[in-house]
Amino acid sequence: EVREANASGADIAVSFHTNAGGGDGSESFYYAGSSKGKRLAELCEKHIKAIGQNSRGVKTNNLMFTRETTMTAVLCECAFIDTKKDITIVDTVAEQKKFGVAYAKAILEYFGIAYKEEKAAAATPSKKTTMYQVVTGSFSVKANAEARVKELKAKGFDSFIQAKS
Repeated sequence: EVREANASGADIAVSFHTNAGGGDGSESFYYAGSSKGKRLAELCEKHIKAIGQNSRGVKTNNLMFTRETTMTAVLCECAFIDTKKDITIVDTVAEQKKFGVAYAKAILEYFGIAYKEEKAAAATPSKKTTMYQVVTGSFSVKANAEARVKELKAKGFDSFIQAKS
């Protein structure tokens, strides 16, 4: 991770982990003496607490990731993978997305960028919705039908040939 982070040219590096050892909650580590690292770690914990996760706090440790990276770096332990309470907080894609958004908000705030809420996704038809097909022509020569399909696909329309006798 350190080599990749240093080669990236990024302004910050954030490494996400799950913890183990029977605790619960999140904790964010930064390298002692890095005021920028401390600020980023504090923002990570602030936004994780906002989604309801217990915070074990902001901590320093002599971790290779935070020590050896050439940019501001934090290591975030978002939950304990061996604790039932924490497993239920991160065991679905929706819950994992909440953590991702919380960390994204922390990073944006660190850079002074406002977070823009996601727009609601457009409604998708249910499995019982009736779908309608539009026929754009009937051809007695296969080459003409293929030319029409090619033309429609070039314009972004899904098209196919169905032979009928």
